[in-house]
Amino acid sequence: MTDPLRTVKPHGTVVIHRPGPSGRPLLVSEADRHGTPLTVAEWDDAGRLRHARVRIPGGSWVGIEPGAVESPAWGRSDRLWLLEPVEPFQPVEPITHFQSVDYGAVGFIPPLAEPERLPPGAGTAVLNFLATLLVDQGTPRVGYRGPYATEQLFTALLESFRYDPAATSPLDRFMASDLAWTPAPHERLFAPAGAYVQLRDGIEKVVFQGRPYYRQRWQDVVRAEPRVVRTEGPRVFCSLCALGEAVEDHLILDPTGEILAVLPPAPAEGTAVPFSPGWRHAMGELIAHGSTPLLRPSILGVVERLRLEWGPVTGDLVEAAGDRLAVSLRLPRLFRQRLPAQPDKGEQVRTALGFATEVARLLGPAVRRKAQAALAALPEAGQRAALELAEATFEAATSGLQSSLDRLIRALLAGKDLPD
Repeated sequence: MTDPLRTVKPHGTVVIHRPGPSGRPLLVSEADRHGTPLTVAEWDDAGRLRHARVRIPGGSWVGIEPGAVESPAWGRSDRLWLLEPVEPFQPVEPITHFQSVDYGAVGFIPPLAEPERLPPGAGTAVLNFLATLLVDQGTPRVGYRGPYATEQLFTALLESFRYDPAATSPLDRFMASDLAWTPAPHERLFAPAGAYVQLRDGIEKVVFQGRPYYRQRWQDVVRAEPRVVRTEGPRVFCSLCALGEAVEDHLILDPTGEILAVLPPAPAEGTAVPFSPGWRHAMGELIAHGSTPLLRPSILGVVERLRLEWGPVTGDLVEAAGDRLAVSLRLPRLFRQRLPAQPDKGEQVRTALGFATEVARLLGPAVRRKAQAALAALPEAGQRAALELAEATFEAATSGLQSSLDRLIRALLAGKDLPD
């Protein structure tokens, strides 16, 4: 057998390939520049993938078992497993599955069942594995093939692929299954101080103490995230941002991803205050408006059941615990400071709308996960009825959103509906 080929990527990732039967290289393993194993793939003599293991940001491993199950939605499927953190491939618990692909000649980005079951970062790790194989195979473009073309999947794909730069309205085209993607896998680094770092064109994402920080611009897409990666001169900061400004720095890194300093979060202060009915109604409408129509009825029901409040939150802007979702008191305090500085009524309205929209973005991920779980628990007939209800009430939903927002903004401009 021909000796394996060892290469080193720009950010220090060490990659081992072996020649496949068709002459194409088969990925065997990846390790970061500190020697931390990242990927292990085992192939048979015909160049078919037996199984693969990828390390996710928390340090644990997720495994791919090709052709293990059948899906009623798309047929033959590959199973994802939680694995023991040791060699060889030792499954612990099944997670979910996705449409089977030919790993020796990947032809499309497959749909995934039950994305809410994935551990944090697992979906991105699997997509990055597929993007790496596509580069090895010399495939210039692929499309997503599946029924779940959501905004969440679109932003996940941005971490390992690049959309056609000539595409106008790329998110809309993706939702219409009409967007080509070029594989552009990132490199991964597990820094000794405990952070996970993604590098491609510089540092793009950091996960520290279970919390992700993102660079704001991904091609022409601006990600509105509460935790951001930002650069000041020769240093890179992982910061908490509220209403467009950095309010607290948590990490300082050098441009290669090594940690220079860990900064403790400021202690949270204040007393929890429940959301008013006006805030609750506006949040339900805003979150539903930014989600797939199928989830709308479930989202509105979930928001009514949840315990939503303003509260003291340390090191973040939102905190989830069971049916409680707390938004940091920092946001209304910052809004109170900013509103009087606006030069005219139009700017005040825009500031109030930005405040409400940011709160909805903070609550949205947890609300959608609960809504997806509630929808998935329904029998098939119930899911069809939910879709029919969402389609039938689309125009009323738009009207309800505008009405709820108008009432909330009027209250905010009058100095009402805010915690003391």
